Amino acid sequence: MADGLDRCLAEMERGGVDVLLLGRESNARFVSDATRLWLAGTRAFAPTCVVVRETAAVHLLSVTDAGLPRKFPTDRLYPLTWNPMNAVESVANIDGVRSARRIGVDGMTPMFADLLVAALPNVELVDGEALMRSARRVKSERDLVGIRSAIDVAQRAFGAAVGALEPGIRERELVGVFEEEMARLGTSTPAFEGTFCVVDDEGWVRRIASDRVVERGDLVAMHGGVLFDGWEGSFARTWPCGPVTDAHRARWSRWQPRWQVLLDRCRAGARVADVRSGADGVAVYGLGLGYEGLAADAVLEPGMVIALELAADGMLGADTLLISDHAARSLTTYAFPAFAA
Repeated sequence: MADGLDRCLAEMERGGVDVLLLGRESNARFVSDATRLWLAGTRAFAPTCVVVRETAAVHLLSVTDAGLPRKFPTDRLYPLTWNPMNAVESVANIDGVRSARRIGVDGMTPMFADLLVAALPNVELVDGEALMRSARRVKSERDLVGIRSAIDVAQRAFGAAVGALEPGIRERELVGVFEEEMARLGTSTPAFEGTFCVVDDEGWVRRIASDRVVERGDLVAMHGGVLFDGWEGSFARTWPCGPVTDAHRARWSRWQPRWQVLLDRCRAGARVADVRSGADGVAVYGLGLGYEGLAADAVLEPGMVIALELAADGMLGADTLLISDHAARSLTTYAFPAFAA
């Protein structure tokens, strides 16, 4: 049984949820350990994974056992179909679904909701995404192994981009260097479109790479991430093209104290809104099997993994942090440039 399935079933028991219909691949991977093709972006909801509390069983949409855990029962696979009515029927026929009274879903289109209610008229639909976020929020040691592996790939790919940062290279070429190296290291899936952009002033940090040529003396905001076996590793640094200058050091002297204040706030008991309070250009969100959203009133707990990001004073920095009772510990170890030297 997957480590994540145990935690999911505990949350289902706590919330009185009989069945989960999951369409988000990160949620499906969490409960099944399956490594099916990763899909990202906005798409119509379809239940590609079904969890039944009564039987503690996971059922997957798949026509092959490729990417599934060894010994995964093939009778728990249901087929792909382009007919939504057939999809609902396949789900409804799974053992334990028709007898369910509360079904959680992590997303739902109006058409699929109508079809599901028609097939299961006595069912109450509830928020399955909130349940999954609760199950995934605090990371296990196994989760941390996956996150650290992804971070290692991200840092090595980032190092390749830093090594290529010379006058004359284009921003998009830096993106290509990062992604080529991550593919060489075993994953072809970036966590997001990387930021490798020249910063022109001490304000806004541009996020979309262009054909702009990097020149000597430029500062380049570099934010890259990978999905490795589904786990995300990502971070950001602002890097000089050529030697560090006095102007670079002046920016760092304004940015670094603000960053330290944010780091000091990241400890158990703090709310996300408290971390961001009074600071512009700050992002705080959960990380694990990709992006994991955190509401402003979410309270940080020991064992949570978050991304902390600050874009200010013409500099961008971000780290992946493990929350503890005391100071947060950075899981990313890539050094900042020697601005303070």
